[in-house]
Amino acid sequence: MTVARPRSADEPAERIISLLWLLLHEPRGYAREQIRRLVVGYEGLGDGAFEKLFQRDRRALRAVGVPLTVVGGEDADDDGPRYRVDRDSLLLKDLDLTLDERRALVRARRLWGDSPLRDEVVRAVGVLLHPGELSGQDELEGYHTVMPRADPRLEALTEAAAEQALVRFAYRDAAGALTERTVRTWLLTLVRGRWYLTGWDVDRGAERSFRLSRLESDPVVLEQAPTAAARSAPRRPADHDHAALRARLAGRAEAETVRVWLAPGRGQGFRVAGRPVDPRPADGPAPGEGWELWESAMGRTEDGVVAEAATAAGHALFPVSEPDPARRLAEALTAAADLHAGSADPAWAGVRLTAPVRRRVRTSSEDLVGRLLDIVGLANRAEGIDRAELRERLGVAEADLGRDLEVLRYCGMPEREFPGFQFDVDEADGRVYVHQAAELAGPVRLTLPEAHTLVATLQTVAEMTVLTDADRDAARSAQRRIRACLVDAGQDVADDAPAASTGEGGPTADGGAVVAHWDVAVDPETVRALLAAIAERAVLRLRYHGVRTDQVTERDVEPLAVVQERTRLYLQAWCRRAEGLRVFRVDRVGAVRRTGETFRTRARPGRWRLHPEGEGVSALVRWDHAVRDAAEAYRPTAAATLDDGTALTRLTLLDEEAAVALAARHGGRVEVLEPADLRDAVAARLGRAARLARGAVA
Repeated sequence: MTVARPRSADEPAERIISLLWLLLHEPRGYAREQIRRLVVGYEGLGDGAFEKLFQRDRRALRAVGVPLTVVGGEDADDDGPRYRVDRDSLLLKDLDLTLDERRALVRARRLWGDSPLRDEVVRAVGVLLHPGELSGQDELEGYHTVMPRADPRLEALTEAAAEQALVRFAYRDAAGALTERTVRTWLLTLVRGRWYLTGWDVDRGAERSFRLSRLESDPVVLEQAPTAAARSAPRRPADHDHAALRARLAGRAEAETVRVWLAPGRGQGFRVAGRPVDPRPADGPAPGEGWELWESAMGRTEDGVVAEAATAAGHALFPVSEPDPARRLAEALTAAADLHAGSADPAWAGVRLTAPVRRRVRTSSEDLVGRLLDIVGLANRAEGIDRAELRERLGVAEADLGRDLEVLRYCGMPEREFPGFQFDVDEADGRVYVHQAAELAGPVRLTLPEAHTLVATLQTVAEMTVLTDADRDAARSAQRRIRACLVDAGQDVADDAPAASTGEGGPTADGGAVVAHWDVAVDPETVRALLAAIAERAVLRLRYHGVRTDQVTERDVEPLAVVQERTRLYLQAWCRRAEGLRVFRVDRVGAVRRTGETFRTRARPGRWRLHPEGEGVSALVRWDHAVRDAAEAYRPTAAATLDDGTALTRLTLLDEEAAVALAARHGGRVEVLEPADLRDAVAARLGRAARLARGAVA
C-alpha cells in the first residue's frame, strides 16, 4: 500500500521536478492539456489559475538552467504547441580545467562566499569541481572577506543585466533629486567597494550609471516596453569601454602626489604611505614648531588625501604650494564645524528608529529545485558521491542536506500516471546514490546569471596583486573558459521568457554582465608576508601606525587571518602586548619581520569582529543622502531613512577621536546629534581645525 505524503511547503519543488521529468520523458514534448492532466498539483485548477501556475513553473525551470523550448504554434496540431526540454544543451559541459584554473575557481568561491551573490558562485564552482580537493594547497587559505549585507536588489539586477532587460526604479541622484528611471540594463560593476548599475537611460536617451545604494525602490523588470523609446533602447555595445567606465566610477584621478605638513607624531596615515621631503620656499613656513613636510599619493576623490587630512582634525595641513587641496580642506572642515555649531535640532530626536532589516533566509522554489537537480546530477553515477563532498560542493549544512535528500525521495515522474518511477535515493558507507534518473547523467548547465557572476569573481582573483603572475593568468584563463559557456547559457527561447522585453536578438556574450574589481590599495609584499606567517604559525613583530591613537607602536602578534572589507584589508591577530585579540589595518602596517618563534593554534572566535561592538559611546548620527551608504560600515543597531534620503542611525563610536574623524571626513554631510557632550566636543575640535585650515589659505 502506498502511503500518501502530507501536503507541505516542499510540494512546489516536487511539482516542478515532476514537470521537468515529464518533458524529458517524451522527446516530442507534451501539450498544455496533457501536462495539466498528468502533473499532480495542476488538477482542479481553473483555466486562469492553471495557466498562471504553469507559467511560473516554466520560469522556475529556466531559472535553474533548464532549456525549455516550444514546438509548433497554436495550430501545430489539435492539442496546440508542445513543450519539451532541449536535451542537447541541458547538461553542463566538461571544461577540462587545469589544476591552476581549478585553484582560481576555488579562490573565487572563497572570496565571494559571503557576498550577496553567494548562491550563484557556490553553485557554479560546486558543479564544476570538488573544492575540497584543493584544500591546503593555496597561499590564500588565510584570506577571508566580509561582504556588505545581502541586497535582494543586487540579485534581481544581476539577472536583469544578464538578460539586458528593461527595469524601472526610483532613484535619488547626488544632488538629492528623486526621479523614476527606466533603464535598459547593461552591466553591474563593483568599484571601490560600491555596486553600480550601468545602462541606457530611456528618458534621457543616454548611457547612465546608478549607485545601488541610492535606489529608493526595488527594481521592476518590465515584461513589455512601455514606449517606443524603451523598445528602441540599445543593448550594450560590443565595444563598450569598461576601462573608461571604471575610471569614472572610481572618481577622477588627481595629482600623482601632494605635499602635506604633519604635526609632531601625528598624521600616521600619511607617514605609513608617504615619505618625508625637504621644504621648498614655495611651500611657505611650517604651521608650527616641529611640523614636518611629507609627500603622499593623492588618491581618489571620495577617499583621498583631503579626506585623510580632514580626519586628522588640524594636525595635517597643506602648504601654500598646494592651493587646491588646501582650499578643499578648509571648506570641508568649515562645513563640518558649522553643522555642529549650537545644539542639535530637537526634531531629529523624535524620529523613530528601528532595527536594521535583515534579509530573511528563505529557500525559494527555484533554490530548492536547483539544489535537488544538482544532487541528482552529482550522485547519479555507479559509485555515487561521498556525502561530505556533496555537502561541500553544494555549500550547505548537514541538516539542510538531510532535508534535501528526504524531499528528493518524493520526486521523479508524475506519480499518478507513472507510479514507482520516483527517484531511488540510497546511502551506504557515507556515500549517496540516486537511481532511476538516467535523464540527468550530470549537473544541469550554468544559468546565465551564474556564468556572468562566476566571470566577475574570477576578475577579482585576476586583479589580486598579492598573487603571482602565473596565478593571475590562470584566473584569466578560467575566466575565458567560463565566458565561452555564456553562449550555451543564453539559449533560452521559451515563449514567456523575460528576454521578450530585451529588444531584438538573444543575450550577447561579448563580455560579462557583472564586473567586480579588486580595488584594494596595499603593499603586496606585506600581505604575502602576513599570509605566509598565518600558514606557518610564525610570530610577527609589527611596526604599526595607529588609526585612532595617531601613534606608532611596535608589538609582537600571532597572525590568524587577513580579512577584506570593501577596499581595506585587516589583520586579525592575538596581540601579546594587549594579551587579547586585536584587529590591525594592513595599510597601517609599516614593517613586518619574524621573531623566529612559532605559536600554537588558538581557538578562533565564532564570529570575527572588525569593528568594536558594545564598546565606546552610543551615538545618534545623521547622514546626508549622498554618503548614507557609509553608515553600513559602523554596524548600526537602529536606523531610519527619511523622505529626503537622509539616514539616522544609532551606532557605537569608539571614542571622541572617532566621532571627530567621522564628522570631519565627510565635510558637513555627517552630523553627530547626541549625546550632547560628545557633540559639544566634536564641535570644539572641528572649530579649531577649521580655523587652522582657513589660516593656511589666507
